[in-house]
Amino acid sequence: MYQEALGQTVNKMFDYSCDQWGDREAVVDGDERLTYTQLRRRIATLATGLSSIGVRKGDRVAFLLGVTPDWVTLFYATLRIGAVAVPLNLGWTGREVIEGLSLTEATVLVSTDDFRTNNYVAMLSEQIPALAAQDKNAVGLDELPHLRTIVALSKSNANYSFAHDFREVETAGADYVPADFEKMSAEVRPDDFSIILLTSGTTSFPKPVLHSHQTLLVGAAGYADGIEAVSDDKMLIVAPNYHVAGYLTMLMPHMRGAAVHLLEYYLPHAALEVIERERITLMFGFDVHFLMMSNHPKFRIYDISSLSRTMIGSTPGSFDEIEAMGITHQGNIYGSSEYAASQSYFPYRDRNDVGRMRLSHGRPMLGTDLVVKDPTTGKTLAPDEPGELCFKGPALFKGYYNMPEETAAAFDDEGYFHSGDYGWIDAEGYIYYRGRYKETIKSGGENVSAQDVELFLELDTPWVRKAMVVGLPDPKWGEAVTAIVEVRAGMSVGADEIRDFCRNKLAGYKIPKQVVFITEDDWVTTPTGKYDRASMTQLAVLKLEAAVR
Repeated sequence: MYQEALGQTVNKMFDYSCDQWGDREAVVDGDERLTYTQLRRRIATLATGLSSIGVRKGDRVAFLLGVTPDWVTLFYATLRIGAVAVPLNLGWTGREVIEGLSLTEATVLVSTDDFRTNNYVAMLSEQIPALAAQDKNAVGLDELPHLRTIVALSKSNANYSFAHDFREVETAGADYVPADFEKMSAEVRPDDFSIILLTSGTTSFPKPVLHSHQTLLVGAAGYADGIEAVSDDKMLIVAPNYHVAGYLTMLMPHMRGAAVHLLEYYLPHAALEVIERERITLMFGFDVHFLMMSNHPKFRIYDISSLSRTMIGSTPGSFDEIEAMGITHQGNIYGSSEYAASQSYFPYRDRNDVGRMRLSHGRPMLGTDLVVKDPTTGKTLAPDEPGELCFKGPALFKGYYNMPEETAAAFDDEGYFHSGDYGWIDAEGYIYYRGRYKETIKSGGENVSAQDVELFLELDTPWVRKAMVVGLPDPKWGEAVTAIVEVRAGMSVGADEIRDFCRNKLAGYKIPKQVVFITEDDWVTTPTGKYDRASMTQLAVLKLEAAVR
């Protein structure tokens, strides 16, 4: 319902659910099961503990944590204080983490030292050697002048002199006063900022998308209606928590008193086990997530029949294989971080319209004004005419943090956000997204800036004179990051050597999966003198096909 979002804060929404469904499960992670009441106590404890070390309203609290109950608690505690959540990409290298902290002017960092093979605390120390000599009560770094507090979550109970211990912070808040906790929440307003989402675009580094409590809730409420969520539902979160979907798939079930089930990180066999064991009813995933489950060698021994409703970021090419899994509702999404990923959705009630479910991305959410414009003239186009998808409405972001020029450039005089996405709307209002005008690659659910990788190859590697990075269709990743490379005169290098050089300097999902070598004479330009990306993409396809003959 729209009323679950309008005039609300995340804090009020969660308190309502606690009052209505306090004894129902809110979070499940393996053997750890928390009711709404138990989770609220944890939130109060952590919020009070964070306040005791100086975290206050307006702070930007960055974090590097897996999808765990600690993440859920930290997110809600951050917003309870009136601070702004800043999830950082867990695939970043140390250099990229520093860039993210700098771009968002993070004042607080909460980080694990053990996520898969990554120790982010060590990464930070390696990037900034002076950190080791810092006092945890007065961090002051030239490289990150806004950062004043670090909190470390260590599975091995390691102690870092420059960081507060997460468990000790929790302990400091154990004697919280309920009246103070309630007062904390009352001081947060619907238009206060709630989260900064770092989203890749055509710039060399992700842009920081700023949302309020209300814009974030509007997105979640739209999905709650479209997927027809109820308190008996169980949502499996497989989205990473640095992606907008991680927050939609947490907030949406919690609006309706349902339970969220967590995987610290996605593995197809783990997802299958949880779906069967817990009788999961709701799931978000990119087509990659579903196809990884379908292709798992033991897929057929699992019972996933309870999975009745989905949210999917997919293409028509994946429809049949996902349908063959027994999934009767493919709730395809058209969304971006700038609109809380909720521009349009194929709702559960439309599931019998299989033709549209296969090809479209549903209908616009309530209150969303979505049109198609000619990207050159700005003219609004008629139904079924392809062009740039543009939108405005109540889930629209508040701007790119500290980027007024980039924010202004993204909107036209009518207030529509220009997405750079290609598609059309049919006569009955269904949306068809078919790619991006902007030079961004969607690989395994991640948006990869082509320019980011191009500049790295040209400026950081010793061999590359010119690079163009494109996305080529790939059955596993959706699009495979592919580098078209011209090597400097007199030099020689192989694809594996380039990929090895990229490791630990670029996030793994940005590293080219394919490298196509060309000569200076192979470049194709447009009449205006720009490199012709479409022609170069076709050339890459032809060269790769020839190589496997």
